[in-house]
Parts: sequence; structure tokens; C-alpha cells
Amino acid sequence: MADETDKIPVPAPSARPRPTRSVTGGLALLLSLVALIGVVYLWYLMSYKSDVVGIDVAHRLQTQGQRLARIDTELQALKQERQADQRLLRTVERREESLANRHQGGHHFEVRAAEDLLLIANDQLRFEHDVPLALLALHQAERTLRRQADPRLLPVRTAILQEILRLKAVRSTHTSTMALELVALAHSVQTLPLAVPRPLTRKPAQAPQRVAEPFWRRAVHGIWQDFTTLIRIHKIPIHEQALLAPKRAYFLRQNLALRLYAAQLALLEHHPAVMRADLAASAAWVTQYFDGHSRSVQTVLAHLHELQAKTAKLAWPDISHSLHLLRALARTGS
Repeated sequence: MADETDKIPVPAPSARPRPTRSVTGGLALLLSLVALIGVVYLWYLMSYKSDVVGIDVAHRLQTQGQRLARIDTELQALKQERQADQRLLRTVERREESLANRHQGGHHFEVRAAEDLLLIANDQLRFEHDVPLALLALHQAERTLRRQADPRLLPVRTAILQEILRLKAVRSTHTSTMALELVALAHSVQTLPLAVPRPLTRKPAQAPQRVAEPFWRRAVHGIWQDFTTLIRIHKIPIHEQALLAPKRAYFLRQNLALRLYAAQLALLEHHPAVMRADLAASAAWVTQYFDGHSRSVQTVLAHLHELQAKTAKLAWPDISHSLHLLRALARTGS
């Protein structure tokens, strides 16, 4: 029995079944969630992107339309400019034709040349103060008009001859020489000796002989004398002062040099009144602040007074009458 029982096979313990259903269900749920998210995202892209693409396309179309409108406007402006250039070109061609017709006989060309010569004469006299060159231009203009033998030009020729006589009567004053003299005076100011101020001295009063006085009276008299010497009143004449105090020698010399340079500028710009005022102020400063007994100071003052006298001769005659007559004649003749 024991052997039979030993031979009966004992069944082996069955293995625990694996949870295959739960894993499969979890994977399926995960996949379905992923698919759902993908579908939702795809729907979002399809709905939102279509709106964005539509807006972008509309904006681009609007921008292109504005660009086309701007290009059209520029094309219209270019067409207008081209038409204006064509009109100007035709006007220039017509003027060239008219000038060619006018200058066939050479009359108008000679009159225009005489007008240019008169303008040169006026400019040279007004700005350069060159009397010889102005006379030369007037003579040349008169010869040019004389060759025309036109009776209408007689008033212009008469005015030119009168202007030539007035220029010849003017005593030539070389402004360049005067300008150089002012520069030399401005440089010489740096070496002029200053006036030494005289100390205010007071002559000691002679004490009168006094008889023997009491002590208290002598004490009162001494106190009164000391009190009267504390305050001194002196009369000083009032003059035109420089920009800075006279004791500042450097600034005084610089101010005086600037005055002389201002007179030179007024001379070159043909302002005789301003020049005379600057020269008068410079002479007053030299007289007030520099040593009048010095030879150099006296020389500077003499030159300043001489320049003041020369400024009265800087008035130039008017030679523009002939130019106005010729221009009026040219306008009526055209």
C-alpha cells in the first residue's frame, strides 16, 4: 500500500493566472485618449489656422493694393513732371529762337553788353571803391552805345558822360591804405605808455601862531582836526570810460584795438558815420588813459585825427541813373 500510494502522482500546484485583461484595457484607454487629443488638436488647427491664413491673405492684399495706388500716384506725378519739362523745353526753344531773331542785326546784343558794363561799374564803385575800373567800364559802355547810332540811346549816353565827369571830380581816397593804417595803429596801441595818475596831494596848512590856550581847548581843536582829515572830497571830471577799468592795462589796450578794428570794418563796408564814431571814441580813450606828453601817443592822436578828416571824403557819387535808363529803354523796346 505504501508503494502504491507512493506511485500516485501528486498534482503540481497550478500557476497564478496573469492579469492580461487589465493591461490591455489600460493601453486601449491610453490610445483612445491620445487619439482624442489628436483629433481635438487637428480640429483646432483646422479652425484657427484657416482664420489666421484668411486674415493674413486679406492684409497682404490690402498692402499690395496700397502699394499699387502709391505707384500709380508716383506714375502720375512723373507724367506731370515730364509734361512740365516738355513745356519748359518748348519755352526755352522759343526763347532761343526769339533771341536768335533779335540778335541777327547785333543791336540788342550790343545794348545788353553796355548794360553789363554799367552794372560792373556800379558794383566796382559800390563794393570795391575802385574808381579807375569804374571809369573804364563807363567809357567802354559809352563807346558801345555810340557805335549803335541810335537816337533813342542819347539820354543814356548823356547820363553816362555826366557820371564820368562826377567820378573824375571825386578826389581818389585809397581805402586800402586807410585800412592798413588802422591795423598799424591797433598794433601800436600795445606799446603806448599809460598816463601815470597824479597823487592827490594836499598842501599842509600852516598852523597859525596861537597864544597860550587852556588844555581843554587844545584837546578839542586837535580832535576836530583829526575828524576833518578823515573825509576828503575831490572833483574828478567825468569822461567816457572803457569797457574795463583803466588800471587794467591789458584790457584797456585790447578794447582800444577792438575799436580800431571796428573802424576798419566800417571802412571796408563803406559806413563813414560808423567809422567816424569809432575813431572819435578811440581818440578820446587815447587822450584820457595814455600819456599825452609821449611822442608815440601824440603820433597816434595825429593819425586818428587825420583819418577822421579823410572819412568826410568817402561819399561816392551815384552812377546808377544811366543803368536805370538803359534798362527802361530795353523794356519798352522789347
